[in-house]
Amino acid sequence: LCSLQARIAGYALSGGGRGIERVDVSADGGKTWVEARRYQKDNVAYVSDGPQSDKWAWVLFEATLDVPANPEIVVKAVDSAANVQPEKVEDIWNLRGILNTSWHRIKIQRSSCVERSKL
Repeated sequence: LCSLQARIAGYALSGGGRGIERVDVSADGGKTWVEARRYQKDNVAYVSDGPQSDKWAWVLFEATLDVPANPEIVVKAVDSAANVQPEKVEDIWNLRGILNTSWHRIKIQRSSCVERSKL
């Protein structure tokens, strides 16, 4: 990654017929958060209790973040019952490794860009 900004996109889902109320994205390992924009259908804002809502379906999200040097991108979701994903996999670890719903983390390196014409 050589840009000072990054577009982070993905999907979130909840269980038990609960909708996704919020998706938060961080570029600094979870110290500061930005609320992502949520979509359910093409360019239609998502509302978990709206009449067109498919609460059981994936909710697409995206956010554009300022990226510090050597960022750790973190994503967490909150459902309509105010359930928040656990921060660490250690908090929910089990022998088979199933039902891991902890924060999603990706460490990336930001490099300096060189103009292609100079290569």
